[in-house]
Amino acid sequence: MSLPIKERRRFYIHTLGCKVNQYESQAIRELLAASGFEEAPSKDDADICIVNTCTVTAEADRESKQVIGALGKKNPSVAIVATGCLVEREAAFVALFPNVSHIVRNADKGSIADILKRIQPLPQPRELRVSDFKSRSRAYLKIQDGCRNRCSYCKVCLVRSDLRSKPIPSILDEISILVDNGFKEIVLTGICLGAWGIDLYDKEGFEGPDTNKASLVSVLKAIDKLPGDFRLRLSSIEPKYVTDELIDFIAQNRRICRHLHVPLQSGDDDILRKMNRPYSSSEYMEIINKIKGVIKDIAITTDVIVGFPQETDAMFRNTLEFVRALQPSRTHIFTFSPRDGTAAFKMAGHVSESVMKKRYDELSVIATESAKAYRKKFIGRELEILVETKRDALTGLLNGYSDNYIKVFFEGPNDIMKKIVSVKITAVNEIRTEGEYVR
Repeated sequence: MSLPIKERRRFYIHTLGCKVNQYESQAIRELLAASGFEEAPSKDDADICIVNTCTVTAEADRESKQVIGALGKKNPSVAIVATGCLVEREAAFVALFPNVSHIVRNADKGSIADILKRIQPLPQPRELRVSDFKSRSRAYLKIQDGCRNRCSYCKVCLVRSDLRSKPIPSILDEISILVDNGFKEIVLTGICLGAWGIDLYDKEGFEGPDTNKASLVSVLKAIDKLPGDFRLRLSSIEPKYVTDELIDFIAQNRRICRHLHVPLQSGDDDILRKMNRPYSSSEYMEIINKIKGVIKDIAITTDVIVGFPQETDAMFRNTLEFVRALQPSRTHIFTFSPRDGTAAFKMAGHVSESVMKKRYDELSVIATESAKAYRKKFIGRELEILVETKRDALTGLLNGYSDNYIKVFFEGPNDIMKKIVSVKITAVNEIRTEGEYVR
């Protein structure tokens, strides 16, 4: 016999998708714990399973629905709370799954404890905040939500809010707590991170659309004044927000990691126009060359979509050659996923699955070569590695990331986990970088 929802207290959270979702899941975890709920060690021990869904691709949709369906079948007494981006446009469909007791919109995640306790939620949901990050060596901090870009393939702008920036005092308070709790790396994240501050013009003391007064750099300058031994990493940032001011500030600041993830999506100008991306391939390369010219050894990582509608073999070859010239240290490759509600969904000339797979494989070869070439430059050099909280399951080695986003495997004692240590790079192959613990 299942418990009434108001008597259920043991919860489990399953998170899909991006760093923003991971941040929000941690914030939900802390909200529920503060409201008298208890986190279960596994989904099998939970009364309530919260599924924080993703909808960025068709595969993300399928996985989110599969998780919700499997939970209901495996445990007929569990109450399932579906939240996240999938439910923003498919709430009615998701509500039909067995055991789904609540649909919670992204904007209402801060009210989830009240919703589950059947208490009248506050007029405005509580601000999502975190003080910890379960079983992780680094903490994600969402400082921005929403997107006004209208990339023709992307559904995110349809399921997230308009631009909303977290005020600087709240950001500083949250970082201070995380650093006090032992985190040595804070990753600033958002749906469109570089757009932080646009909604704050004429507020919080900012006067007019002056990006020097309300920009991501103003956040970084404020954070830099905080005490404590920690480093700061930026998550994905669109090319148009990689300003000279941002590049110069990163170059002069030892706290900010030498790593920028700047999405490319295609190396062909016709495809970029069809994607509604606001730059040409040459303009993108100019930005990257400027970054590399100012910030020594910086890692540039990127995203590329293959198989966009009407992408010909010649257009794909342009992307291959562009990535070869770009030499990113890591390339996230996606095959085009038609998303209902986007402009690209209705475009003619969709590329077959077999051709997309072939192009994916071809680009993967170049991406692997590029990543290896970047990592080889550091053989014999020492890098500062933030050690993960678990050993590698396959090798038993410690592992962690350098500030320029090289994952390194090495022997060492357990007591250096979650600390930043020096490791000398000794070997590089196609899939792994190895090193020796120095101190």
